[in-house]
Order: sequence, then structure tokens, then C-alpha cells
Amino acid sequence: MIDLNKPGELVIKPRYSPRIKLLLSVIAAVALLVSAGLIYNYGLNRAGFERQSAEQTQLTLQDEMRKLRDENHELQESLARAQRTIQMDQAAYQDLDKSLKASAQEIVKLREELNFYRNIISPTDKKSGLRIQNLYIESAGSANQYRYKLVLIQALKHESSIQGRASFEISGVQVGEDVVLKVPAANEHAILVSFKYFQDIEGKFELPRNFQPKRIKVNITSPGGASMAEASYNWPQV
Repeated sequence: MIDLNKPGELVIKPRYSPRIKLLLSVIAAVALLVSAGLIYNYGLNRAGFERQSAEQTQLTLQDEMRKLRDENHELQESLARAQRTIQMDQAAYQDLDKSLKASAQEIVKLREELNFYRNIISPTDKKSGLRIQNLYIESAGSANQYRYKLVLIQALKHESSIQGRASFEISGVQVGEDVVLKVPAANEHAILVSFKYFQDIEGKFELPRNFQPKRIKVNITSPGGASMAEASYNWPQV
């Protein structure tokens, strides 16, 4: 065929028969279908591999989670056992501590009692006669009322009983002046002393509200008024 658009040049184009064109079209279509099938199968295989890998990863993670849950449960049980053990140990320690403190207090009390009776039976200085063993003073509830306990003993010899009276002289400051108060007062009942081995004398007294006690002196006198024993103490912090 001659192209009239370009004068002077002769171009020859091949001509195909309709049968050949159809064959080429069929071949191209088949090639396209085969390529599409290969791509589709590759995609399915790839997706299946990734799904299998994801499932395997999920199974692995689930297994790790089960292990972690089991480990966490074991740790919680171990912690609970440790807490129970600590609580039991603390309770046992508290009971032991209370028992030891009670035993220590009992030992102190027994030693005091032993010393008390030893002073009655066989004092270290080997001197016989009346002794002021102890004086205890504590608040009786209000600021100026007090409760006392006076402990008297007769040491070494006990052939006869001791008779007499007990009194207190309380030194302190009242309205800026030194004052000595006597208990019991002249118009109050006397504190009687009468024992052979020992005597605990308990009672109460009241001080003026503006009186600040500093020291207290105990006097034991015979029925005739002669001094038999005396002892002075700093006023306790009550």
C-alpha cells in the first residue's frame, strides 16, 4: 500500500488475515488469563502463609499468656503464704514479748518481796527495830487530792508489837513563801501504827490548791510522843 501523505516515500505494511488476528487475540487472552491465575494463586498462597504465621504467632502468645498467668498465680500464692507466715511470726513474737515483759515484771515483784521479807528477817545491817520501808504517793483524781501507802516493818527481832502513830510533814511553797503542812491536821483522826512484822497503811489527804509540794517527811512516834523513826523523800512526780 502506498501512503499518499508522504510523497516520495514508499511504506509497505503487512496485512494479516482475519484468522491470524483471531488466533493472536485468543493467545493474548489465554496469556492474560494464565497471568491472572498465577497472580491470584500467588496471592492466595501468600495470604494463607501469612494467616498460618499469624495463627502460629497467636498460639505462641496465648501459650506465653497462660505461662504468665500460672506464674502470677504461683507468685500470689507464695506471697499469701509469706504474709501468713509473717503474721504468725509477728503474733508469736508479740505473745513472747508479752510473756517476757510479764516475766520481767514478776521477777521485779518477787525481788521486791524477797528484799522486803529479808529486811524483816535478816537486814544487811543487822539492826533491829522499826523501819520505814517505802512511801508511795499518787494522785487521787483531782489536782490537790492524793492517795498514799506507807509500808513499815520491824526488823530482826519480833518479840513484841510496835505501837504508835504516823504523820507527814509536807514542805512546799504557798503564795511565794516556804510552808510546812502537817498530815493529819490537829483536828483529824490520827494514823495509828500497830504491827509485829509489817504494816501497810493507806489513806488520802488534800492540799491547798495554791500549795506546791517539794518534799515529804514521815514521822513515826510512840504513844507517848517520842520519835521512833523518820524518813524524808522528794515529792514524787504525780
